[in-house]
Amino acid sequence: MTAVAQEPGTNPPIVDCDVHPLIKNVGDVLPYLSPSARRRFETRGIRTYARARDRYNHPNRTYRIDALPESGGPAGSDREFTLTHHIAPYGIATALLLPQEPYGVTAWGDAEAAAAFCSAANAYFLDTWVAHDDRYALAITIAPHDPYAAADEIRRRGRETGVVGIQLLLREQMLGSRWFDPVYEAACELELPIVLHQSGSEGCYVTSQTVAGGVPRSYGERHAVLTQVGAANVVDMIAGGALERFPTLRIVMVEWGFSWLSSLLARMDHLWERDPSAAPLVRRRPSEYVAEHFTFTTQPLDEPETATELRSLFTIPHIGEMLLFSSDYPHYDTDDPGFILKRIPADMRDRVCYQNAVATFGAKILRSVKGTAA
Repeated sequence: MTAVAQEPGTNPPIVDCDVHPLIKNVGDVLPYLSPSARRRFETRGIRTYARARDRYNHPNRTYRIDALPESGGPAGSDREFTLTHHIAPYGIATALLLPQEPYGVTAWGDAEAAAAFCSAANAYFLDTWVAHDDRYALAITIAPHDPYAAADEIRRRGRETGVVGIQLLLREQMLGSRWFDPVYEAACELELPIVLHQSGSEGCYVTSQTVAGGVPRSYGERHAVLTQVGAANVVDMIAGGALERFPTLRIVMVEWGFSWLSSLLARMDHLWERDPSAAPLVRRRPSEYVAEHFTFTTQPLDEPETATELRSLFTIPHIGEMLLFSSDYPHYDTDDPGFILKRIPADMRDRVCYQNAVATFGAKILRSVKGTAA
């Protein structure tokens, strides 16, 4: 693990692994497109997740009212306001940017258009956010439609300053599918972790992964069962042999929860130990793959009624090395770092604040902090 030098008596740096920036005017990405792609979008328009209606009406709104920037535009669209409203007040050393605009491409059928838009969005955020302040880092977004085009984008952008991960969007293919092998090969080559965040399409479209029982009735029902998609993909990566094929691959599960790991790990190990021939690509206990390759974020942190139930969340094997802080800013359920970190055992806080992030993303995740050393 990479260590970070700190002055005595100072607070540890905080790496926020889930901050969602938006483009104030989606047309601002047009200059980052090739001439042919630009003509395509100027003619047909751009339908993104942030600009389109979801299958489910949100019971209130998806963003915090106080996160609306004074300059106008949607919450999360002003880089300077994000610094003064969220980053600086909480002493956040790094905000990992997971742009939302590209989430809409999961519903597109045009693979070339999806790849072009994601690439343009990556260039836009590198140019306008990451270059603006060292406290911003970016997980470049890749469309899942064409894994070879996605691998090309990883190699094209992956070495740029401020790029620390790869935001992989999901469609029908599970994470353990060989479909993603070109993506994983490029990720390992550049030593960049895969960041998996729900896109809003899960359970909504025929091209998306769904939840058990079919299409949920409402936003609340979908929100309650969405962790199934995250858990299923963890199992599929292990059973599909992806982590044997790519032994240095790291996966960051953002906003899928983690309390379900307690039963999932025990169940996977139990079944594999009794019938290992049923999973011939698995060479050791499934829980060992999870501890070695996966990290999970704090948001949304379950809110049990008793202190005993809360403590039990942190008894999951190896959770102290697998948990990263995340706020989900600027959404309605943004987690206050001060409130969340007080709910985490004291002996785990430094690891959750930054040490696990450095182990996952490398020292470059803290480029705004002086004194990093291997």
